[in-house]
Amino acid sequence: MRTVEDLSETERSVLRELQRRIQREFPEWSFRMTLFGSRARGDADPDSDMDILLEVETEGISFAQKQRLRRVAGEVSIDFSVVISILISDRRLREERGDFSIFQNIQEEGIPV
Repeated sequence: MRTVEDLSETERSVLRELQRRIQREFPEWSFRMTLFGSRARGDADPDSDMDILLEVETEGISFAQKQRLRRVAGEVSIDFSVVISILISDRRLREERGDFSIFQNIQEEGIPV
């Protein structure tokens, strides 16, 4: 299984910056990020997007908060010239839909950040 150390310096920089900006935007949140998809597997093309699962330890995330998160991800995308595709999950979503195959795939191939 690949780890964060297996990623390029640019990929690690993108992940660090996204993490930093989310913490700044939502200082009260505890969250985990997991990189998945082609970049986690190591078979990405130079123009592949970065698929990131953001698991927030809160009961629910409002639509407005999701918009703010997507804005932050968009800003980091522009700054680093890479498309960030973010999947946002809270406790309620994991309890209701935790058995979706996407979550199983992420658990199998993902790289915790």
